Amino acid sequence: MISALVGSVIMSGVTVAMLLAINITDKALIKVGKYSLIEEERQILIDAGYNLADIENINQDIKSLKFNE
Repeated sequence: MISALVGSVIMSGVTVAMLLAINITDKALIKVGKYSLIEEERQILIDAGYNLADIENINQDIKSLKFNE
C-alpha cells in the first residue's frame, strides 16, 4: 500500500517535471528568430563556391521562413 503511494507521488513529480520542460522548450522556440546571413557565413559560402546571387537567394529563403504558424 505504501509503495503504491510512493510510486504515485514519484509519477506525479515526474509528470510535473516533464510538463515544465515542455513549457520551457516551447517558450524558447517561440523566441527563435530569423536573421540574415552574417559576414562570416557569407564568406564561408563564397569560399564554398557560391556567388553573390546564390547568397541573396539564401537570404530571401531565410526571410520567407514562417515560424509559429
